Amino acid sequence: MAVTKRRLAALVTHPIQYFKPIFQGLAADPQVELLVVYGCDHGLEASADPDFGVTFAWDSNPIEGFPSSFASKAPLQALSSTKGAWPIARQAAAQIQAFEPDAVLVFSYSPRFIQFTTLLLAQAGQKLWLRAETTDHALERSGVKRFLRDRVLKRWYGLFSHVFPIGTRSQQHYVRLGIPFEKQSLARYAVDVDFFAAQVAQWTPQRQQLRRGLQIQPGDHVLLYVGKISPVKNPLLLPQALAHLKADPRLNSIVVVVVGDGELRVALETELEAVIPGRWRGMGFQNQQQLGRFYALADTLVLPSIQGETWGLVVNEAQQFGLNVICSDKVGSSVDLVEPSERGRVHRSGDAADFARAIAELSASSALASPGMEHLPHPQQLVGQVLNQLKDLPENCG
Repeated sequence: MAVTKRRLAALVTHPIQYFKPIFQGLAADPQVELLVVYGCDHGLEASADPDFGVTFAWDSNPIEGFPSSFASKAPLQALSSTKGAWPIARQAAAQIQAFEPDAVLVFSYSPRFIQFTTLLLAQAGQKLWLRAETTDHALERSGVKRFLRDRVLKRWYGLFSHVFPIGTRSQQHYVRLGIPFEKQSLARYAVDVDFFAAQVAQWTPQRQQLRRGLQIQPGDHVLLYVGKISPVKNPLLLPQALAHLKADPRLNSIVVVVVGDGELRVALETELEAVIPGRWRGMGFQNQQQLGRFYALADTLVLPSIQGETWGLVVNEAQQFGLNVICSDKVGSSVDLVEPSERGRVHRSGDAADFARAIAELSASSALASPGMEHLPHPQQLVGQVLNQLKDLPENCG
């Protein structure tokens, strides 16, 4: 007897490396027919990234192993403007409608491209599910803004029959806005753990060699910053925190390695030189295949974000390499991955003295010789939750 396949469409802004194993896992299920529809092809070909401020293409194929289509080849910025997003949304909705899915899994509730496409699909009667970076902690808002945001989001979430929270704070957000637990399937945010396992195997044995290449001494403690060097990440809090340790002899053994680019790069490097002259290394933007070398040579990841950090996937990456992690209380994964760990510290957002305390406490703890990942989220968790929802759909839902 032939097995009736469930047809699942996924709506995404552009190819994202972290989503690749999720879509591969869904496509591999014999009872699922998958189509991933992207708003644009940003990252497949070399193009300017508005946040990093550099031009790049991903060095590994983020759309390999599952069926996909593109609603446009427009630049990423076009998805955020009303004029640019509307025609792309109509094209994406048409592609999804032609696929005749049983359900549509929507990733994110912004930018406008996602919003417009979601509304078109809802108007057409499609069953919609949501996987979005939702939280109440990532941004500070006035009372009026919180009230208006809650009103809008309650109505927006009403378009979806099921949601997939990315973590504890995400789940709390949905509950507060009236989404019952029976309409939620928790699947914590994950990176491509298999990809990073290969990176761990490749780079960790070269730890001392990599450190020597950057003139880092065996007894040095390496603080690693990975990401966009932008105001929301609050990277300037790092040199401010180190300044609080001026009288602490441990400061003389600290080296800072910065991987990334952005509008605050020059300011960050200038302030680091003022506090720890000659004891910092600016590596610029690094593509996926090269990230492992920096995790392998480091001891502690720092993520002092002040807003917008709904999860912080660099925490997953660093912990897979066995690093300590220090992050602010605005980072979503602080309550799921960092606070439960003996090798993690959470500091008050924007508090340089509290950040310095955390650095001092972990400065004697080097990276684990044998990193583990048993406690880390895996992409298969979301795959399993989505498959469960597909199996529970009534036979005549399509």
